[in-house]
Amino acid sequence: MQITSPNQLLELEDNEFIGELPNLTNSQINFNGKNNILVCEEGVHLWNSRIDFNLDNSVLYLSSNIHDYSVNIVLHKNNICFIGKNNFFNGRANFVLSEAKNIIFGDDCFISYNVVFRTSDGHCIYNDVSKMRMNYAGSIYIGDHVWFGQNAMIFKGSQIGSGSIIGANSVVSNKKIPSNTTYAGSPVRLIHDNTFWTPHSVNDWGDEEVEKMSVSQSDLFSYILDDNTLDFDVLENELNSFGNPEDVVEYIAATLFFAGKNRFCLR
Repeated sequence: MQITSPNQLLELEDNEFIGELPNLTNSQINFNGKNNILVCEEGVHLWNSRIDFNLDNSVLYLSSNIHDYSVNIVLHKNNICFIGKNNFFNGRANFVLSEAKNIIFGDDCFISYNVVFRTSDGHCIYNDVSKMRMNYAGSIYIGDHVWFGQNAMIFKGSQIGSGSIIGANSVVSNKKIPSNTTYAGSPVRLIHDNTFWTPHSVNDWGDEEVEKMSVSQSDLFSYILDDNTLDFDVLENELNSFGNPEDVVEYIAATLFFAGKNRFCLR
């Protein structure tokens, strides 16, 4: 079923919609499988976006956002995609989930143009001697307040802690990026440790603004491990333990929303 009008989400038969109807501008949602769940909080506006549920038993959770969602999201079978609150998409971002892997994405991230998130290579690669597969899929975990530069590519098995920066044209694959660090390159490497970034736009600054903002006294965007920090590996195991999508939605609501500022700190 192709959805181009929000009210069509109330007519789903083999799939389920939960929450507040989103606004759709030049956007569509396609349900090609069954037993999938789309959850939208209040204030979801899909702009120039496309969402495809290609097979069965997947969950897509779109949190409230003061910005527009500009995304292409493809879910196949037994995938979970959670996108947190108030992420800024400065161009359409691509999320491709397959091989029953997940993408968990935090709050208040900045995503520049043409950023890609993929849980699988899409095809199998084998060792020619042993005949064993070499490129298994892996889930992607993104913390809060992460900045992704233009054309960054985030691949299978990546874990990126809150407060970090991924430079333009970077390739992250099966790597853990600690919180409050800057990584760049292909493949990525550490550029700076102990960094944080703020959402101020510097585009129209002059000398006065540059001088005023030369030092920050804030620790708002610094993250530390505490008793409420979630372990990405434990979270992955628990998400994959549920037998139906309804239990996944309940778990997300009970776990991700109450862990506090340092929920996605990674060291």
